[in-house]
Amino acid sequence: MLIDTSSKICSHIQSAVSPLHITNEDIITSHVNGYPPTLSIPIPATATSKTEPTTRMSNSFSNMNITNPIKGLVSKRRNRYKKDGFNLDLTYITDSIIAMGYPASSIEGVYRNHIDDVVKFMESKHKDHYYIYNLCSERSYDISKFHNRVCTFSFDDHNPPKIEIIRPFCNSVQDWLSKDPRNVAVVHCKAGKGRTGTMICCYLLHSGKFGTAEEAISFYGQTRTQDHKGVTIPSQLRYVNYYANLIQRNVEYVPVALYIREIVLEPVPSFTGGQASICFSISQQTLSQNSDRQLCLKLFKSVVYEVKKSSPNLVINLDCCMPITGDIKLEFYNKPKLGRKEKIFQFWFNTFFVDEELSESNSNGFVHENGNSNVESHEKTLVLSFKKTELDIVNKKDKQNKVFSSEFKVTLFLHRVPTKSSGPPSWLVTPPRESASLPQDTPSESSEADTSEDDYNDDDDWDSGKCPLLYNKIGQPQNQEDA
Repeated sequence: MLIDTSSKICSHIQSAVSPLHITNEDIITSHVNGYPPTLSIPIPATATSKTEPTTRMSNSFSNMNITNPIKGLVSKRRNRYKKDGFNLDLTYITDSIIAMGYPASSIEGVYRNHIDDVVKFMESKHKDHYYIYNLCSERSYDISKFHNRVCTFSFDDHNPPKIEIIRPFCNSVQDWLSKDPRNVAVVHCKAGKGRTGTMICCYLLHSGKFGTAEEAISFYGQTRTQDHKGVTIPSQLRYVNYYANLIQRNVEYVPVALYIREIVLEPVPSFTGGQASICFSISQQTLSQNSDRQLCLKLFKSVVYEVKKSSPNLVINLDCCMPITGDIKLEFYNKPKLGRKEKIFQFWFNTFFVDEELSESNSNGFVHENGNSNVESHEKTLVLSFKKTELDIVNKKDKQNKVFSSEFKVTLFLHRVPTKSSGPPSWLVTPPRESASLPQDTPSESSEADTSEDDYNDDDDWDSGKCPLLYNKIGQPQNQEDA
């Protein structure tokens, strides 16, 4: 059952700011001061007991010496820093890496970290030796409060970063920490867990603290949260593995252009009424021309496919010959004739890491149009498969496998975009089909998919559900049973 967080927040607002909650007692937690028992606590040499005027409390919503129940409700299972009068959603991942929630102001500061409390903490614990990394694309704050020591590497909530920003982020953190042993890097998004964990895990790999993505992800989860669920969104996990792959292979990322030839969903989902009306879109992540803000550019919207429950699968042939490059998002919706359209799942992947070639074991019924398996190298079919546990949203919403079978998977068949010297592949010069290939039905009229995001609550990434499948090698998940 999903918790109605907003109603609980409203019911606790009055008690959260009540003077009855003021206390001078030390707060005991299993993770003292936000540290796990195995980590040493740094004693900053420049700590000072005198607060500068710019760091004084600015309003009554500041939470110093207040046992605020609403903060615990919002931070949920994230480890908090509770000592010396502080009560912050903040954790030392290592002696020099801090993960925290968004430094908010006004009423939002009642249930998140209040920016004045964060300023006071940084000035008292790490004066002149902290640098803040803001990952939020949806909001900003007055960076002058932190003496302008704020750098932004923004990307959207519940999504992975653009692959090109990971290494610059890691280089920036490493450069800052190398300047002085007392320096700390403070990383935050909104909740301070999913996006924050994705980038911190990448840095732990970059710095050599861990050699595999699994180790970095596990360490972050154990350190940041009480239930060991740090980074849980499958696409974010995938991008940590991507970066580990680049480091292990010692290669530089370069954009690779591919065509999506075919998409197969099997078995078909089981919706109320016995029939699914599925449509999807393909988007590409890019950067704004006027800023470093990431944009998700929608490249393609499909027709609606009516799929009966008795159908074994849904096979979608794409004849638009649209090249895709870099970070790609596919979003699938159910659009019933009556009722609103609902996103049922989505996933991100990067074309550089698609390297598994078609074989008898992974063909899934796919056959080359020319019937010849000895095609030119640029015509070789590439395969990319996602199990249910590797899809965003559905892994959280359908834990009981009522709509999607535990064996559900999505398979993409792709081709590399040919070079000028190789010429177009044979299937590009054949007349396109009039409609997509469906063994059970034909598509209905074209639908204009809207772009509303109604699938996550603001902080659903607190408990996005366990994703037990991590990658040993890109495109080759471990042999584990579905959750």
